Parts: sequence; C-alpha cells; structure tokens
Amino acid sequence: MLKWKNIEVIILAKLILSGYFGFDNIGDEAILLSMIGAFRSIEPEVDLLALSGNPARTREKYQLSAIKRTNIAALIKELRDCDLFVSGGGSLLQDVTGLKSIPFYLGQVLLAQLMGTRTAFYAQGIGPVKNRFYRRLIKWVMGRADYISVRDPMSRKLLLEWGIEEEKVKLTVDPVFVLKGLFQEDKERDNKKERPLIGVSVRPWGDNTYLDSLSLALGKFAREIEADILILPFHAGEDLEPGRELQEKLLADFQQNDYNGEVLLETYTATLEMLEKYREIDIFLGVRLHSLIFAALAQIPFVGLEYDPKVEGFLQMMGINSGVKMEKLDAGELYRVISSVYTHSSDFRTVLQHRTDLFARAAVISAEELLKGVIRND
Repeated sequence: MLKWKNIEVIILAKLILSGYFGFDNIGDEAILLSMIGAFRSIEPEVDLLALSGNPARTREKYQLSAIKRTNIAALIKELRDCDLFVSGGGSLLQDVTGLKSIPFYLGQVLLAQLMGTRTAFYAQGIGPVKNRFYRRLIKWVMGRADYISVRDPMSRKLLLEWGIEEEKVKLTVDPVFVLKGLFQEDKERDNKKERPLIGVSVRPWGDNTYLDSLSLALGKFAREIEADILILPFHAGEDLEPGRELQEKLLADFQQNDYNGEVLLETYTATLEMLEKYREIDIFLGVRLHSLIFAALAQIPFVGLEYDPKVEGFLQMMGINSGVKMEKLDAGELYRVISSVYTHSSDFRTVLQHRTDLFARAAVISAEELLKGVIRND
C-alpha cells in the first residue's frame, strides 16, 4: 500500500505505454519522460514498457523496458501479463499528417482489448479528424476503453460530438507539465548575455512560405531590441530544413540592414537539456505545441504560431492572447504581437507562474487518478 497526498493507492502493475516514441521528437519524448516520472512518483515499483521506434535508445534513455512498436508478436506476448495499456499522450488520433496514424494507434488499443487487457486513452489531443469512418472507429474503440482523458476542452468537445459518453471523458492537461517539478527553478536566469536572446521553433508547413513573413517580423524585432536569435528544432528529422531556411533568411536580413546579430541553430535530443536551454531565452516564438509548453514551464513570454487547433487550445487554457494564425501570416501583425508580448513580459511571467503551478498539480493528479481508478487489486 502506498500513501500519497493522503490518498491510498494499492498497485503493483505492469503498464504498456504507446505513443510516438523513439523518433527524436522532443515533444513526444517529453511526454514519455513525464509519464514515467508521474507514474513512478506514485508507485516506484510500477513495471513500465514502452512501444518505440527505437527500443534500444528508449531503454537506454529512460531505464525501462521497450519493444519495437511494429512488432505485433512481441506486443501480444507482453499483453498476456499486462494490467493496463496506455495510449497517449500527444496528438495520436488525427488524420492531418496522414491516414495511417489513427488505425495504427487504435489497432494497438483494440488488440489489447481483445486480449482482455484494460485500456486507457491518457491526456490525448484529439483531431483534426476529417474522415467520417475514422470518427466512428474512434467512438467504437474509445467506447470500450476503461479510462479516457484529454488535454484540452476542444478535444473533449470533439469526442462528445462523435458520441462518446460525457461522463466518460475527463479533462486534464498535457502530461509535460509534470516537468515543472524537474525544472530547477532555484537557478538564476542567464542575465550575463551581452544581448537579449529570441528563441524560435519552426516546422514544415505547406510550402513553408510562412517563413518569409516570420523572418521579416523576427528580423525587424531583433534589430530593434538588438538581440540574437536561437533556432531550436524540436523534431530533428523534420525541423532542420525549415530551421536552416529561416536562419539563411534572417542572416540575409541582418546583412542587408548592417546589423551584426547572431542567428544560431542548435539541436538537442535530451528533453531536459532542451528545457534548460530555455533559461537563456528572453522571448520565444513557436510553432510546435511543446516548444510553447517548454516556454511556459520556463516562464518565458511567448508567441504561438497557430498552425493547428491544438496550439490555439493551449493558448486558451493558459489564459493568454499571444497567438497569430499561420494561414496567410502577416509580418506586420506578427511584429506587433511580438513587441506587445515583450513589452508586457513581467505580466506575462506572472500568469505563466500561476498557470504552470496549477497545471503541474493537475498533471500529477491525473496520473494518480489513472492508476488508482483503473488498476485495482483484484
């Protein structure tokens, strides 16, 4: 029996964790790290196994068992003595990036259900889902799950519209807010820099013409406050190319305007190393959701480029209005938003402090609720 925050939890369990793990995507790796940290803080002896694109690397990084996520025979073997199959978090159930994601992840859950294993959808971000058959498939598989939680109100609204029972869908936050406890807040921010530092995270989107407007706004703002720029790719396999393209555009802007600022591009594969890097940043612009969550955890004022509803949903949950639509991105509008956020940095940090404290507690409580509510000592 484990007593945690005045709640008794009786578990000795094996969990299989499914997500987009092992692909050098900092956001998804942060989700896995957060789930491991939260579950082990509640039950240190819990047996965790991850489905990964690179099992060897996942085992080495997180000190847990891992198998190839496409190895069905190995998964069936592991499911035989599994207490709970956990799908999440992240944006697994969407058909924007391709038609294979939804049947792949739902297929794993369905296999677990057919083998009599309890199943959970944990802190999921749902949608967009354009295919009507996929919506019905989500309803059918989720309707048989033992636990469902989503990370934002927009995701919950979608599931209710598709016919999932309202009382079954719990609202939580992104698991990554658990990292608030791992982020060493007693350290001083890096105030010894000669210039302010603007952090940026980009990703492929359409034909990448949005980078033109982004570079114009960023270049003008950096020259105005005499800042350097740091580009941080969150997905090494996808973000390097647009990151380098943005770097070239910004360097050309600086040269044309006779400004000697630096435009750096640095890659990290370790979640906490990336998070620590944020300590040097004064204001952040991000496309990828978890690049913005990292900024929130580090209490850095940020601007979100809304390429996907999940970014808009995150900004709404944070209670801040610092988003700019990616569709037909306007350099002038983006510059004005960046300037406003930077001018009101102190107020921004106050909001972030309050919200991230609240969400960090909610993330841990959600993990405890999952373990306590689904895994019972039969």
